[in-house]
Amino acid sequence: MDLVIVESPSKAKTIGKYLGKGYTVKASKGHVVDLPKSGLSIDVEDNFKPQYVITNPKSLSEIKKSLKDATRLILAVDLDREGEAIGWHIAKELKLIDEKGKPSGKKKIERIVFHEITKDAIEEAMQNPRGIDINLVNAQQGRRLLDRLVGYKLSPLLWKKISFGLSAGRVQSVALRLVVEKEEERNKFKSEEYWSIESELLEKKDNKKVNIEFLEAKKEEIVEKKVKEVPNAIKFNLFKVNGKNPKISTRKDSEKIVDEVKDANWIISKIEKTESKRNPKPPFITSTLQQSGVNSLGFSAKRTMSAAQKLYEAGLITYMRTDSVAMSNLAINQARAFIQKEYGNKYIPEKPNYYRSSNKSAQEAHECIRPTDFSKTSINLKLDGDQKRVYDIIRARALSSQMVPARLMNTTIYIELEEYLFTANGKVVLFDGYLRVSKEKSEDTILPELKEGTELYLQALRAVQHFTEPPARYSEATLIKKLEELGIGRPSTYASIISTILARKYVEPEGRYLKPTDMGIVVNKLLTKYFANIVDYGFTAEMEDNLDKIAEGKLDWVKMLKDFYFPFEKEITLQDKKIDRSEFTQLGKSDEKCPKCGSAMIIKLSRYGKFLSCTKYPDCDGMLPLDSEKEEVLTLDTEKYLAAPKTDDSRDYVLKSSKYGKFWAHPDYPKVKDSKPLLLKDKCPLSGHNLVERKGKWGKTFIGCSDYPNCKFIKQVKAKKQKASEAE
Repeated sequence: MDLVIVESPSKAKTIGKYLGKGYTVKASKGHVVDLPKSGLSIDVEDNFKPQYVITNPKSLSEIKKSLKDATRLILAVDLDREGEAIGWHIAKELKLIDEKGKPSGKKKIERIVFHEITKDAIEEAMQNPRGIDINLVNAQQGRRLLDRLVGYKLSPLLWKKISFGLSAGRVQSVALRLVVEKEEERNKFKSEEYWSIESELLEKKDNKKVNIEFLEAKKEEIVEKKVKEVPNAIKFNLFKVNGKNPKISTRKDSEKIVDEVKDANWIISKIEKTESKRNPKPPFITSTLQQSGVNSLGFSAKRTMSAAQKLYEAGLITYMRTDSVAMSNLAINQARAFIQKEYGNKYIPEKPNYYRSSNKSAQEAHECIRPTDFSKTSINLKLDGDQKRVYDIIRARALSSQMVPARLMNTTIYIELEEYLFTANGKVVLFDGYLRVSKEKSEDTILPELKEGTELYLQALRAVQHFTEPPARYSEATLIKKLEELGIGRPSTYASIISTILARKYVEPEGRYLKPTDMGIVVNKLLTKYFANIVDYGFTAEMEDNLDKIAEGKLDWVKMLKDFYFPFEKEITLQDKKIDRSEFTQLGKSDEKCPKCGSAMIIKLSRYGKFLSCTKYPDCDGMLPLDSEKEEVLTLDTEKYLAAPKTDDSRDYVLKSSKYGKFWAHPDYPKVKDSKPLLLKDKCPLSGHNLVERKGKWGKTFIGCSDYPNCKFIKQVKAKKQKASEAE
């Protein structure tokens, strides 16, 4: 009997199905050995020797027990650096290898790798075992220790200089810098006014009066309602003025143009038709899958990767942490055969489509993310929820990448009115090609068949005011794209980078976008001013390259840590003496007077936000919420809810509101961080306790027992208002 080790129970189940009798498959359930959660746990004086501890004794015990009856240990953990390190730790704890990954001779040990969990892939891997790749292990160790060194040296400094409980990470701090700098760019942006001119023309003369409108930007909300487009009219836009791009800065400028063209003869001067191709996109890699998850599905990167992980472990897709767009010849042939059978020969290119990554550090030996069987749809597989939606976009992208380009006909109609050139643009798909399968949108804009010299008749003329917009904040998708462009992070880290800065509340979501919090701005200010190299884009990318070199056996991991750590440690000591705490906690002056002693107050920052503090603190602890932070006056439905609870000194709690709903807060907030639920007068039918309104994971309101988790009574809210908002 052979013992096979994987990471997850679901992966164990899938592999066990293919291996059959003679094999026992056990899951480590992730890492069984790691650095302890607290303390540095790295002996920097002894070549950075890590002080590992067993973090999952139960799984390790089960593996040891199964090994007693096994003749061979097969490590089938994931094919990336982290998987290699998990296998190395397990084998070391079982005393089957030494520190350098060499077998000890007690029992035979083998390492197998595969890009997909299918019968053929598993059988091929079993026929081509190898040993532990200590270079991959060292690269993972290097990253783990490097991040621990940065976090455990910088974080206490943040506690000391800003607020207790803050933390800093090597790559996360760079991502935070990107978000903050984008916000600063937006704040510096000065909006400029400009106008556009559009007309609506008909082929036949209509004696109705020409409708002339000037739509101002402040009325943008009602523009759609005001503008009634003429049925069957062709829309032309002002394209050039005297051969140059139009610069219409004021309403007066637009009025001049409208006045000069409103009575002109609108005769077609030229019609251009050009055929173009739209090529399919390469299959997904980790970053593009996460970007598509955000843009197409509205998922976070973490949510997308969670669904992809389950699909991989079920044997439905290839490994989802990859930076290679390459597809195996076997998969290409399977895709081409399916396309031919399903759509016909005209959808297959004469030769297969091959793609190469633009990322120089991409590991081309890996494969892209694709289905393990192109003939299986999510319906065949009976997938639902997140897994269905993620599988569908993976399959569509991979399958369409092996199809012919789409052919489009682009039509441009020109009308010259002396110095003014108006154009109408149309686009029609002549042959859908890869769009037959791809999830890309391609809506036709059909123009009527017209001839040069034909006169058209003006029905409406419209000048629309605009203001230039500041650069958009990063979304998860665009932040991942930017990190990849800068060479920061790797496929396994993108989702965790964003999850971390959100969890630390350095960044918060605002719609689809990421906005830095006050605390995030201050933390970035300290790091960029006093530890510029830590958040330097080039330096961070260089560290990633060094980790790649370690994985390739071209750089010693201990040397990399030495070169970084000792100068970094000196810098920490030096800057600790320079940094004045007030630079980061005192944000400005205020006209407010202290409610306790009447002294002046200043704006201060704590981990809970901005507030007003007495200048005589700590002798006086007077504080007030900032005007900008004050919440709207909230009213209480006394027929529905219980009255405000009392403090020990008989003061009423204050009604406040958060994204999770209304609640009672202590009147001395933020000094006293005590809150109580807003209880309904209705009682729970099971426990007799008062009921309370809550919001679930997806924002839906429900009523539950205030004695949860002892009582798990739930009643769904079926309010019309909620249904309407959900429909939107």
